[in-house]
Amino acid sequence: MAKQTETENGLTISYEDSEFSAVEILLDLDMRTGTPVEETGWLDGNAGGSYPGTLAGFNAANTDGNAVGSLRMVTISFTLATADAEVFVFTAGCSKIIGVVGTTLEVADKTLSVATTETGNDASPPTKTGGSLSAVELHAEGAGAGTVTLLMLN
Repeated sequence: MAKQTETENGLTISYEDSEFSAVEILLDLDMRTGTPVEETGWLDGNAGGSYPGTLAGFNAANTDGNAVGSLRMVTISFTLATADAEVFVFTAGCSKIIGVVGTTLEVADKTLSVATTETGNDASPPTKTGGSLSAVELHAEGAGAGTVTLLMLN
């Protein structure tokens, strides 16, 4: 058993490799802009174009760093090694999980239950209690691959 992490766009997931494998962030959508978190084209406004009356193009910037954090929708794929309840925690990039949007499980006729907490602990293995991190507990009727989509605050 070894603790692993996956990091993308400032979001870090910590999990035990004997419980999960193939953990990947499939989608990280910034809900205020409706674009993936890593895309910044929406900031360009009319850069290079022209507005009526020769107004300068709008070029937004976040040079002081104050406009960080927002609601984001994240889809994470994973493979559960067992039918036991397994936990992963967000060690960076998530201050609070707002809700679960949906799940999939590629095992016929088996359910996947999801519980979230704000008391996760980055232990070995990660736990859903004993700390102050956002945590996700997945419990399936059988081992297999799936996804979970979450709304969270940055």
